[in-house]
Amino acid sequence: MKSVYNSLNGLFKNKNSEIMSIYFTAGFPELNSTVEIITSLARHGADMLEIGIPFSDPVADGPIIQKSNTIALKNGMSLALLFKQLEGIKKIINIPLLLMGYFNPILQFGVENFCKKCNEVGIDGVIIPDLPFDIYIKKYKHIFQNLNIHF
Repeated sequence: MKSVYNSLNGLFKNKNSEIMSIYFTAGFPELNSTVEIITSLARHGADMLEIGIPFSDPVADGPIIQKSNTIALKNGMSLALLFKQLEGIKKIINIPLLLMGYFNPILQFGVENFCKKCNEVGIDGVIIPDLPFDIYIKKYKHIFQNLNIHF
């Protein structure tokens, strides 16, 4: 199994303290504000970004993130649209990008298809808090590693 190397490795190799990572929900406050938010945060010193994948039942999140998810979904944000919005983003910015979200939308999208799209648009890693680690190891680790996506 090949090891994963991407710009996330480079960040932690070159900077081991005071790393500014910022989370925001894709499609919030406006459907098409995602790329503008990414470029603005990168330009103003963010070292890496966690882009939230909106979900209809974000029960593990606090009220502010729950509200941003609700608004993003009402705005029409979807995982497919997010990938479309992220096309070419790595030509504009060079900081690591991570997607953070619940497993259900990723499973519906197809885990391998999700990882392929992440790789195509330059996503360096994912945070999927409700995917048990043992299931990740048994069923999905090889997919993420083969497509160079940190988990």
